[in-house]
Amino acid sequence: MRDDHCRKIVQKQAYDVLSHKYGILIVIGVLIFITLTSFYFGETVVEWSNEKYAQVFNSYSDNIAGRSYRERLCSPLPIDVVYTWVNGTDPKLLNQLRTLKLNIEEELNITSDSKCVFTNCLATNMVILDPVLPKEMTLLKLSLVYKVFVQAEKMFTVSLDTDENANYTVIVFKEDTNMTEVLSQPILVHEINTTVRRGYITTDWTVHNSVMLKDTAIMAGFPPQYTAEQIQTKLPDKIAKGITKFTMHEDEGLAVIQISKKEDFEALVNIENFTLEGKKPTFSAANLVWDLRDFRKDSDISASRFEDNEELRYSLRSLERFAPWVRHVYIITNGQIPYWLNMESSRLTIVTHQEIFTNTTHLPTFSSPAIEANIHKIPGLSQKFIYMNDDVMFGKDVWPDDFYTYSDGYKVYLTWPVPNCNEGCPSSWIKDGYCDKACNNTECEWDGGDCHGSNVQAGAGHWSGGVGWYNDQKEHCNKGCADSWLADRYCDTTCNVKPCGFDVGDCGTSKYDQLIGYKLETSVTEYIVPKGEVIVYFNMTTLMTDKGSVESAEYEKSSVVKAIAVANKFKVITMVFNKGHNATKLHIHLKGHYANVTQKFQYNFTVMVDTTQENKTLEVLQTVDKVNKTANVTVEKEIELPVVYEVAEELIQVKPKPVDQKALPEHVNLTNIDLPEFIKIQYEALIKEKNEGDITEKGFRIEQMTLWLKYQEYLRYPPKNDTSFTKPVVRKLLSFVEVPILQMNQEDKVPVYRQNDYSYKMLEDMLKSGRQYTDEGHFPWEEKNVFGKFEKIRRKEALQKQYTDDIYTPRRRLLDTFGDSLRHVNKIYNREFGFTARKVPGHMPHFVDRSVMYELHEKFPEEWDITSSHKVRSSDDMQFAFSYFYYLMGVKRNVTAEEIFDEMDTDKSRSLSDREIRTLAASLYDLPLDLKTLSGLENILKNCSEYLPDDKKIERPPPTDVETYYDKDMPQATRTLFLNCDEMVELIQSKFKSRQKHKFVTLEDHEIAFKMIKSNISTVVGQLDDLRKNPKKFICLNDNIEHNKPDAQTVKAILQDYYESVLPIQSQFELPREYRNRFLHVDDLRQWKRLRDWLKFFTHIALVILVLFTIASYFGDKVQFVWKKICWYRRKRCEERPNPDSRKELNPHLYDVQEYRRG
Repeated sequence: MRDDHCRKIVQKQAYDVLSHKYGILIVIGVLIFITLTSFYFGETVVEWSNEKYAQVFNSYSDNIAGRSYRERLCSPLPIDVVYTWVNGTDPKLLNQLRTLKLNIEEELNITSDSKCVFTNCLATNMVILDPVLPKEMTLLKLSLVYKVFVQAEKMFTVSLDTDENANYTVIVFKEDTNMTEVLSQPILVHEINTTVRRGYITTDWTVHNSVMLKDTAIMAGFPPQYTAEQIQTKLPDKIAKGITKFTMHEDEGLAVIQISKKEDFEALVNIENFTLEGKKPTFSAANLVWDLRDFRKDSDISASRFEDNEELRYSLRSLERFAPWVRHVYIITNGQIPYWLNMESSRLTIVTHQEIFTNTTHLPTFSSPAIEANIHKIPGLSQKFIYMNDDVMFGKDVWPDDFYTYSDGYKVYLTWPVPNCNEGCPSSWIKDGYCDKACNNTECEWDGGDCHGSNVQAGAGHWSGGVGWYNDQKEHCNKGCADSWLADRYCDTTCNVKPCGFDVGDCGTSKYDQLIGYKLETSVTEYIVPKGEVIVYFNMTTLMTDKGSVESAEYEKSSVVKAIAVANKFKVITMVFNKGHNATKLHIHLKGHYANVTQKFQYNFTVMVDTTQENKTLEVLQTVDKVNKTANVTVEKEIELPVVYEVAEELIQVKPKPVDQKALPEHVNLTNIDLPEFIKIQYEALIKEKNEGDITEKGFRIEQMTLWLKYQEYLRYPPKNDTSFTKPVVRKLLSFVEVPILQMNQEDKVPVYRQNDYSYKMLEDMLKSGRQYTDEGHFPWEEKNVFGKFEKIRRKEALQKQYTDDIYTPRRRLLDTFGDSLRHVNKIYNREFGFTARKVPGHMPHFVDRSVMYELHEKFPEEWDITSSHKVRSSDDMQFAFSYFYYLMGVKRNVTAEEIFDEMDTDKSRSLSDREIRTLAASLYDLPLDLKTLSGLENILKNCSEYLPDDKKIERPPPTDVETYYDKDMPQATRTLFLNCDEMVELIQSKFKSRQKHKFVTLEDHEIAFKMIKSNISTVVGQLDDLRKNPKKFICLNDNIEHNKPDAQTVKAILQDYYESVLPIQSQFELPREYRNRFLHVDDLRQWKRLRDWLKFFTHIALVILVLFTIASYFGDKVQFVWKKICWYRRKRCEERPNPDSRKELNPHLYDVQEYRRG
């Protein structure tokens, strides 16, 4: 009954609607609405299903190739690629660079206290006139014309030993002369403008356009409390009498000495054995310089130097061919667009600096580290991405697991060691417990703290057989044997002679029977070395037995000592002295232990040395008895060569030691050198070219020097199959902590310099790190080092403030900006993560996690902000790859009690069983475990269960399985009890070290090919053919072409031919060859797009108006009829609506009631 009623109501309403005048239209409209809604809903469902499907499957095919790699990829991780690129030939960019260069030069001139940045540079009261004054122009005539020269004392002419043989006039003024007034005086001689420049003197004779002054010397390295009179009285009388003027420069720590006689001047600069309170000052000839520009590096900015070889084009081709799984490509530019780039590609996006720099005041920037500091801020970038330079490409198939795997974590490819913090201070010496002279400076953090404190161990080389100390003397023990080569763990042929103590043991002890030697005995306290003897050794076997060891050794400093070395495994002390020293007594103090470590001993003895003349008589003074020397028994069998070396004696044959490039002679003669065959052939061909006139003398010297360097490289790294040289001895590295070598008296201590404290592998790394560091700057002006000299000026000024002129503080050798930025980051990480040897990541694509980059920026916000603010590359930049990977490898996380419990709870019962508790004990304590240790661990849980409330020791809900323990009193070791037991938590925190936050594995650079492309055609052809034969996964072709040379275009053609031979197929990111981009700047493109959008908008408006006008023209009568109908309907409705006044007249009572209710 009720259903019929409802049906009738619906039926009636349907009839009412249909009977309405517009009922049919309403029904049709509702049906259309329902249909459209159904379609829209269905489309939404389908799209949602596709999205869900894509999340599971299509992520494997979301890549630039559009193909599915589900069978190959280990995980569907979306990975993008980020490039940085710049067009170095862009006129707009070149103008910006020139403006920046002028601004930097102006800034340096304003902000620098001194314009001279050379070593030990001082302003003088001399001016240089260019061009030279005529001979008839005397100082008197010049002073009559220009009054500023009245204060002049002397005038002379100097000549530069250059190709131009230019001459200049030098005028010397009195000390109280206002030099500013002199320099501002315009001078016109014979209607020719004469330039007036101030003169400076420096000890650096290598400075461009410098002239040595033969009557002026610069003294450095003297104690600051000394006055000029005190120093002069200390000098030899003959030299002191010849001094005409002695000027102190206390702020710079220098003194200028003027001497009238030539022989006195030469005696001063060649003086030896002159010390002041243990310091040996240096006397160097002063070199006059007035041109303060640094000509060592070219700083020209031109399009020819920054030509683009279209590396980015071929890098994108390699990406599409060898890494098609990449999702998207982002190219960061300063607004430039490659003319060949397909801007319509859906897989490519151009990103400008404005889009990634949070602080836009840092723009514009021309520093690649500044850009790299912000690349992780690209909108829409994947969580993990690959960062590439445009000169890097792939040479073989590459997959994500070449960069990262879930099992091993990040794969870090390392190459050569980081540059040393200071020259002569390898990273292995930092914070090793010994104070090393070369590391005792601010750059090395005062040897990592080894040189701070009251009990400083002097780092005299703490390896067995190491060098203890050597004195810096000009006279070597043998020709070609530098003092630094003695006891450096490398058998040097030139040092393997008796006067050098057979390299102080580096070449074995088999020839020690030729030396004077003694057994150290407790009854002997003083030894006298005969006059003229410069070598002696002491056998310590009798003193402390075979198993004893020297723990520390001290002696007072003395200039007679050339080198002293102590070897615990040798049980020998070897001493080499300098010649020409009068009788000197050395006090030596040894501390050590016998075979039983708890039994200590101390032994003091003195050695009297007189190296002025030979005398073969040897006396031994004893406090108790005289000991007769046995000449033949100098080395006992227990310390013979087999104890030190692990190779047969017949293999102890050495090859020549490579010579440091800095020590190479200016003219090298290879005629008398036994060269390997391949170098000999090149040298003979070079001589033939010279004899036939095909090459100049200058070119011959250059090519000869190149062959010399090849020969040195061959000596360092000979081919494996080469037998032209006998295999050198590689001495096994002995204990690094066992043998403290001789140490100076703490009260009168001299910084100690030790040399080459490393194994053969470390030696190889050091040789690598000693080479020229490859600047990873990928912008053309960074590769050409355009702004390098400005940064060098800043660094020199900073270093002059940091370092004194003390000769015992070795001056830091300035590297390129890239090398210095590595040292800057290494110094920061040493403080944060501890001192350790680090290497530089390879020049290759870098796999980066954005979350790690944000962590890194939060950890070092100031350093990264400084890097981002730099306009050009600077020495205090946070080098991107090195900073990222060593942060990733260095950051750690603390271990929590929850983590340890979950690891020990192997059965996941939320309580520890007896077996699991034993596993925990094995992780906490040293093995083997005993019952006491296990009981102690269980007692901790027992004690906690007694004082903790029930809600802190009972698991809620309780474990499903109740553990049964051997000890009946043992409570249930639940997770709640474990975590709320303070004693247990403290034990966990103290025993478990922090763990790596990120997993990683380090790999060698076997799959990295780095080729420096220069202007030599044959070299480039050989490099590229090597890549054809041995392709690598990661290839970098670094453009170092000198484009102004004739062969540059040929080299570029060869390079282009290589690119086209290995990557001939165009990628989707390129336009067809016959097309070019209309706009080469993003700003121009965006302006055109804005104009296009406005035109499109107005076009659409015009079309709409045109349509309306057409409708109005052709269907006007119909529109008018419809309009009239609408108006008629509205008018009728208004007429049918009753009038309120009439309704009141019909029913006044009802109207009054309604009005009352409203009120």
